[in-house]
Amino acid sequence: MSDSLAKLRSYFSSPTGKLALTYLMIIMALTIIFSVIIFVIAADQLNRPLPPQFEGRGGLMQREQFREILEQRASQARSMLLITMAILNSVVLILGALFSHFMARRTLRPIEKAMDAQNQFVSDASHELRTPLTALQTTNEVALRKKKLSLAEAKELIGYNVIEVVKLRELTNSLLGLIKQESATIAKQTFSVHDLVSEVSQKFIASAQAKDIEVDDRTTNVTIRANMLAVEQIMTILIDNAIKYSPKQSRITLLTKETNDEVCLIVQDEGEGISKDQQSKVFDRFYRVDQSRSVSNTEGTGLGLAIAKAICDRQGMKLSLDSENKGSIFTLHIRK
Repeated sequence: MSDSLAKLRSYFSSPTGKLALTYLMIIMALTIIFSVIIFVIAADQLNRPLPPQFEGRGGLMQREQFREILEQRASQARSMLLITMAILNSVVLILGALFSHFMARRTLRPIEKAMDAQNQFVSDASHELRTPLTALQTTNEVALRKKKLSLAEAKELIGYNVIEVVKLRELTNSLLGLIKQESATIAKQTFSVHDLVSEVSQKFIASAQAKDIEVDDRTTNVTIRANMLAVEQIMTILIDNAIKYSPKQSRITLLTKETNDEVCLIVQDEGEGISKDQQSKVFDRFYRVDQSRSVSNTEGTGLGLAIAKAICDRQGMKLSLDSENKGSIFTLHIRK
């Protein structure tokens, strides 16, 4: 008994229990108000006096007996009405409790999910920020312990610090980009896919040449109506990822595919590929595919694809991945 009371007390002290109790109180308050109104109206009708035309008929005894019968039936009707309303209110209380719990869970579930995601995001961001900060602190502390620091060693230390600062800047920019998607505009305009992809690919000429990677742009001059800035951001992320995780002297192919319902922008690389069990995780925040990272020795924030997916979700687009033994194909689906 004490365990049941403890569980009940724990439930009603939880956010779900408090919200469910609030819903239930509203339901019961409305039910009781309507019940009282119905009872008052019904009782008033049952207490009506005999019609005037009946008062002049029959003897006094007959009229009194008939009045007593009516009053007795009215009293019985009121009792039955009260019992019926009590039963109905009990049923409403039980069903209302179940319905209130259901509505409370339905209301709180997305809030709890958002809070869990936020807490996880803060935890992951703190962990990712801690890594370069720890590296900076360690190297500088080691340098400070040295009694003499040569010019070459000082330059090496400064160079290392600059690399770590760049990593921090990239990470903070990615974090800000991910947060901004929650308030990003969804305005649409008409533009050429080929022109946009060509403009984006120009940004990566230097990084592609550094690895002797050929970027083969085969996109067609199809016109779509979408948020141009959002499509540009997504394609920037996909092409940047493809170059990062592609081996030297390989090829990245950019394609378009058009159907009756959508236009697809495709980025295909010749990298190590992504296993089936990892494909569902690549769009998670801070997730990096170990195999690709170890082979290409590529470091990243693990936020690029998460940002791309956040943009897609905001703009009503879809991002898919197809990867077999070698190479990955990322496809951006844009509805017409």
